[in-house]
Amino acid sequence: MLPLDVHIEGRNLEILPEWREKIEGELARLQKHYLNPILHARVELIGTAHHRLGAFEIHLVAGVPGDTLTVSRQGEYVLPLIVEALDVLDRRLEEHSHIRQQKVKSHEEFAQQGRILRLFPEKDFGFLEAPDGLEVYFHAHAVKKGKFSSLTPGQTVQFAMEEGEKGPQATWVRVE
Repeated sequence: MLPLDVHIEGRNLEILPEWREKIEGELARLQKHYLNPILHARVELIGTAHHRLGAFEIHLVAGVPGDTLTVSRQGEYVLPLIVEALDVLDRRLEEHSHIRQQKVKSHEEFAQQGRILRLFPEKDFGFLEAPDGLEVYFHAHAVKKGKFSSLTPGQTVQFAMEEGEKGPQATWVRVE
C-alpha cells in the first residue's frame, strides 16, 4: 500500500514509467516495513546537465508522524539514484522508528508503592517488595531523584516493574 499522498515530479526531464514504478514499489515496501506510516511522500527528479556530481538530482521528502525526513542525492544515472535515495530513506525511517520506540517509558499510571528489602551497595543493586509481596530486583541506575547510597531497608519507594531475564525488575525507583 502506498502512502496516502504521493507526488512524483520531473524538472527538466520526463518521468519514465519504470522510474515511477520503482519509486512507488519501494515506497509501498517501506510503508509495510515500519510501524509508523509514511503520511505523504514527494519525489522530485531533476535533470541538471551542468552539475559536477552528475547529470541528475533527486529530492525526496517523506512525512511521518512527528517528523519530516528529507533525502537529496546527485548522480549520473536516474535508476541507481532512485535506489540510493530510497535506501537512505529506509535507514532514516529505521532510525526514526527506533527513536520513537525508545521514547516510550513507564509512566506514572504504572507506578506501584513498595519498600526496600535488601541492598548490596558493593554490587550496586538491591531488592524491593511489591504490594503483593513479590521481590523485585533493581539496579542503582534505576534510582530517580535520589542516590542509591542513601537508600535503607524498610524505606518506602515508588517504582515501575517489567519482566527481566531473571524475573521481575524495576525500570525506575523513586524515593517518596
